[in-house]
Amino acid sequence: MNSSVKLDHIGVAIKDLERGREAYERLGFTLTPRSIHRGSPTPGAPVEPFGSGNHCAMFHEGYLEVVGLTDPAIFSNIKSLVARYEGAHIVAFGVGSADGTYKELSGRGIPIQAARQLERDAAFGPRGDQTRHAAFRNMYFDAAVYPESRLLYIEHLTRDVLWQPHLLEHPNGVVALRDVFLCTPDAPAAAQKYSTLFGVAAQPAGEGEWRIALAHGYVWIATPAAWARRAPGAATPPLPAPAGIGFKVKSLVVTRALLAKNGVTVHDGLDGGIWVGPGEACGTAIYFFDN
Repeated sequence: MNSSVKLDHIGVAIKDLERGREAYERLGFTLTPRSIHRGSPTPGAPVEPFGSGNHCAMFHEGYLEVVGLTDPAIFSNIKSLVARYEGAHIVAFGVGSADGTYKELSGRGIPIQAARQLERDAAFGPRGDQTRHAAFRNMYFDAAVYPESRLLYIEHLTRDVLWQPHLLEHPNGVVALRDVFLCTPDAPAAAQKYSTLFGVAAQPAGEGEWRIALAHGYVWIATPAAWARRAPGAATPPLPAPAGIGFKVKSLVVTRALLAKNGVTVHDGLDGGIWVGPGEACGTAIYFFDN
């Protein structure tokens, strides 16, 4: 079953959602209108309003979630995340069936919670003048065992509401979410752990760095030294954590020109990519590749 797992989305959590929106529009992403979360605080609990919302950048494969607090007085999963640091936290992998995946993983002794329902109202249509119900079933992993991110598996119940055609074009030319870069001092053990979870071998990708290829997307696991070679001088969040996100673009020439036009500092990176630092992207490094 795990051979069909895809990198679904990555969530960058910040305290000020409006600041996040401005930063990612400057990076050339087309963002959805603000949407407020609702959900079950625990598996089986009633759905209730959450004190958080998001703007999403939707791609032909996967998406980016810019998520932040909207009402600190009520429940939100985001509170504890931004209290630790602002940056990439949520790493979600898409599956066809939450119940089937839960049965398979729990049967293997993987510490994962049963699915819980989450939902939000989303703007719909080219003019955004309609509203549709977006619904998901999320399964969260034990953070003590998987401390590298807010790790979850997700089943989308309303894909047509999220992946609307007019949302898929971005000034920076991004067409797909490609990579998540997990940075941890104990990278060899983490690589083995995620290889076991996905049922896919972690391949050495350089000194202190491993890569796991999924049905769509790559999970990179790197030591701090290996990540420093990929993003020299970039600040990292408290480790272990997602240190960077990778995107596939139509043309690096177009992407570089757009970023320069918007006053964003661009660095040449490894594997033919370019990247921008966490200061430009609310706490996470952003890589762009054209393959």
